[in-house]
Amino acid sequence: MELDGKIVAENPLDFFDRLNRWVEEYATSKTEQTLTVGIRLDYFNTVASKLLSKFFIKLIAINATINWFHENGDEEIKEAGEDYKIMLNYEINIIEKN
Repeated sequence: MELDGKIVAENPLDFFDRLNRWVEEYATSKTEQTLTVGIRLDYFNTVASKLLSKFFIKLIAINATINWFHENGDEEIKEAGEDYKIMLNYEINIIEKN
């Protein structure tokens, strides 16, 4: 699963509700394959930030691999990924995009 771009949706609750339902369905699918999620965001607002936290909690519950990508020099996005890593006490891979 990949999230790429900006989160500026009119109704981010709908967007994240669909993502969370998908993760719940994945969790019940009995697959033994580990889910890997790539996050490549250029921008997200405060509401989306809170919803991302809840989304990450769903991913952590199924032991997903989370890769957080940032552009070289984009300290704000890089630090956001590091903040999630600390707040959630979970290994989020912080990766610089080339």
